[in-house]
Amino acid sequence: MDPRRRNILVIAVVVIVAAAGIGGYLLLSSVPATCRAGQKSTICVDQAEIPDSLDPAVTFSTPGWAAVQQVYQGLVNYNNSSYTSFDGVLAKNWSVGTDPYTGLDEYTFYLRSGVHFSNGDPYNAYVQWYSLYRSLLLEQGPQFILEENFYSANFSSPINYSSPSNQVNQSNATLVHDLNSWNFFAPTTAEQELMGIPQQSFQVINSSIIRLNLGYGYLVSNYTYLLASISAPNSYAVDPSWIGQHGGVAEGQVNDYASTHTLGTGPYTLSNYNPSAGGGYTLTPDPNYWGKAAAAKDPGNILIQPAKLPVKIIFQDTLDSTLNDLKNGVVQSASFAYLGPSVVNETKTFPNVNVTALSTIYGSTSGSWWIYLNQSVAPFNNLSVREAVAHAINYQQIIDQAFGGYAQQWVGPVPPAYPYYNPSGLSPYPYNLSLAKTEIANSPCAADACNHTPIKYAYLTPGADWLDMANFIANDLAQIGLTIQPVPISLPTLYVEQNYANGTCTTSTSANGGPFVMGQEFYTSDYISPDDWTQNNALSYGSANLCMSGYKNTNVDNWTLEAAAESNPTKLTGYYTNITEAMYYNYTDIWTVVPTSFSVTTTNLHGYVQNPMASAEPFAFLFNTDYIS
Repeated sequence: MDPRRRNILVIAVVVIVAAAGIGGYLLLSSVPATCRAGQKSTICVDQAEIPDSLDPAVTFSTPGWAAVQQVYQGLVNYNNSSYTSFDGVLAKNWSVGTDPYTGLDEYTFYLRSGVHFSNGDPYNAYVQWYSLYRSLLLEQGPQFILEENFYSANFSSPINYSSPSNQVNQSNATLVHDLNSWNFFAPTTAEQELMGIPQQSFQVINSSIIRLNLGYGYLVSNYTYLLASISAPNSYAVDPSWIGQHGGVAEGQVNDYASTHTLGTGPYTLSNYNPSAGGGYTLTPDPNYWGKAAAAKDPGNILIQPAKLPVKIIFQDTLDSTLNDLKNGVVQSASFAYLGPSVVNETKTFPNVNVTALSTIYGSTSGSWWIYLNQSVAPFNNLSVREAVAHAINYQQIIDQAFGGYAQQWVGPVPPAYPYYNPSGLSPYPYNLSLAKTEIANSPCAADACNHTPIKYAYLTPGADWLDMANFIANDLAQIGLTIQPVPISLPTLYVEQNYANGTCTTSTSANGGPFVMGQEFYTSDYISPDDWTQNNALSYGSANLCMSGYKNTNVDNWTLEAAAESNPTKLTGYYTNITEAMYYNYTDIWTVVPTSFSVTTTNLHGYVQNPMASAEPFAFLFNTDYIS
């Protein structure tokens, strides 16, 4: 397991952060001619960010997921607006049994008939087997999502996450050869028998049934959130023949062609991809989409409905242009890299635009924020200093003045509205300057002993809100004798700061203006589960902990992994209570704000179904049910 991959790319999944003020609307937009005020034939969307990849096994960003989910499909996905129930997509239904070899759950998926890719190539259980093992073999950012429960195949003996590296390497080499040489539309009898071996992660029962056997990944458990995890794009089906014609599968390597081209089973085809500012792509309803008949029989399942209208995505690189497009009805929706109080309030004045504040679960999923204090470095190796910091910060001032009231304070490490959030009901850290001064007086920083040693504070720079927050924190901590020097860093720099190599964390060096023994951190969700967070920010080797807080607690490590592998609600409540309280009273992280998420659309856009895990705007999985009045 390499949790560092989680935050390094998942951070890019942030859908809403915050915003600077806007000026006039004088900049010309780069929208195509098909997007114009009053037209009803094409849905047009301004999008500030460009996908990292169009390969479902590789993409690990919000704009990447938004694109591939229109074209590719998986076995299941979230049911309408629910984030706890699921509908079948390529699978019409499924059952859960017990694997006689591991004693753990086995999920058997019964696939729909007649499914095919947009080029006519058929989909079947062998193709799904290929797609899942390919995703593991590419070893990219989202690999951990599958690797929690699944691992590479070995046809001579079972192999799992803990198998010796020489066995894993041999298995992967064999699997690469097989994925590149077999015909998965019509495999031989011998190949079918190999794919049907029961002691492996993905087991083909026959051409229309595939079984997923838990226990081969690093959790070795019955995983409560399996359906959520396989709703992520790296479980989606790809066409083996198409991949083979364009470079095939190579272990640990990205397929360049699949990164910029698509071929899926979904309701849209994607064309005209231009991954640069002013570029974008076109989504065209597939006239031969397999799901038309199935959708007619199951109209409540939006995931399989055919697309109503084409969609134009425009990579709009200026905020003024996006706001101009919204105000004039040129686009029907907008995806912002940064959307904060000044922009929210300005956009609310547009007569033809709906700016909707979404429930807490959306903000939590998009990004919950905290301040890390490196416990291995003075003065934060002292508990009283950490507690003093927690109580010296005026959280309400930050919420009211930096975020315009569009945020809430929280208690971590699991974010608000998630299962097992703050089970014992701990209060967010209160602003109590008197208590903060008492704590600092009982620390090595008493009598301004630390005042003359500036502490560099790394903060992200998406807009003015975060600068305001940094300045408020610096002013607050000055009152207890700590000199804070805010240093702005970019999101890519934060990725670098999290790096751990040769026993050294980048954040502990002078790189990028460091060392940063204090700074701003956040996380965004790959799917909604509490362990997606705790394995990142509570586990001692999680990417938001290892080089940032430096928090090491053997009990918390054990509870974190045991909770991820547990399904009993009573035990889970106990685990997450223990984790939360241990970190809370250690002042491991200073949990600050969960910004409010918003959707921004014109009033004539209808039919979209919002979901907190959705990546397309406005927080929708698909554009297929959208229409313009």
